[in-house]
Amino acid sequence: MATATPLKRATATVIKRLQDIEPAKLTTGIRVRIANTKAATASPLKIAAATVIQRLQDREIAGLSTHLRQFGPLPDAAVAAAKSASGTAVVLPNPFLPKKNPKNNKWRAPKYSLRRQADIVKLAQAAGLLDAVPPCQKKLAAELRMERVKASLSPNDAKTLERHEKRVQFVPNRELSESVKGTVASMMKRGIELTTERLDRVNRELELIENEENASLSKEFLRGEKDEGALERTERKEAFLKEKQEYQKTIADHNARIAELEAEAEAEKTEKKEKAAAEKELTVIWAGELKERKVPGSELGTRLYTGKKRMFKGHLWERKRARRIRRHTILMRDMAKRIERYKSYYKKRKPNPLKPSRYTKPPKLPY
Repeated sequence: MATATPLKRATATVIKRLQDIEPAKLTTGIRVRIANTKAATASPLKIAAATVIQRLQDREIAGLSTHLRQFGPLPDAAVAAAKSASGTAVVLPNPFLPKKNPKNNKWRAPKYSLRRQADIVKLAQAAGLLDAVPPCQKKLAAELRMERVKASLSPNDAKTLERHEKRVQFVPNRELSESVKGTVASMMKRGIELTTERLDRVNRELELIENEENASLSKEFLRGEKDEGALERTERKEAFLKEKQEYQKTIADHNARIAELEAEAEAEKTEKKEKAAAEKELTVIWAGELKERKVPGSELGTRLYTGKKRMFKGHLWERKRARRIRRHTILMRDMAKRIERYKSYYKKRKPNPLKPSRYTKPPKLPY
């Protein structure tokens, strides 16, 4: 490493830092939010927006080492912000900004055109992932547009919009679900106990009926006496057998449902552990300074006409009228002086017969 340049050292440091972070955690933050977005709504627009944002971040993470080789280390300000950020932070180059090559001092255009940036910002705004988009002029314009819209709303509409923004989407309460499932399982177990007691009672009744049948058969065989309660005993036996089948079916269903609840609870615990391990906060810091352009009228949304003398072209005589009036005013202001100067000029040149001639050239002789 004695001959390593600062660029190579910086590249090696960043690559090692990325290797220390597990690949599954690099895009954890955006992936978790994308999963929530896909689960919360079935809108194809929102799913497409989340996929575009995820692909953008994945592409920048994959091309980070190439960027460092071409353009050198990332700015110190971004690295310092990454160190001070809570949790795991990764610094990525902003693909929406132009980059200067340190070797030939030439600027390279952004990876995404302004039209593509505007499309990504629209999609992200629709999905509620605007903060995951790298800083760019289109993002600033969208934020200003939202501020103007909110400022132009009536009080009632503003309250409606505020309620809509604060509306909480349905998110399953895992803890409540676990407690409810545990309660259901315990109630089912208690139901199994009660059903088992009833089943034991039915079995005892069936055993008594069977003993009575055996006794009646022995009497009929030995003494030749006819059993008069055989029909009633048969009806009771059929009723108890039917009740026994129902109880057995109830116990089997409860046991199957308890097994399902226990399996679901175990799966939820495993998912919760995986999500807790995956939801370690990953902060993405976009390197590069966005120079905000001060465009007149951008705050009011009137950039096209702000600072211009006229909005529409008009006829030629209308466009020249102001200059013609201004020139005419200046000419008329000094017209009297010019007339006086003109008249005095010719008045001075007119000869006076009472005065000697101003012609000083000697007269020519006739020969």
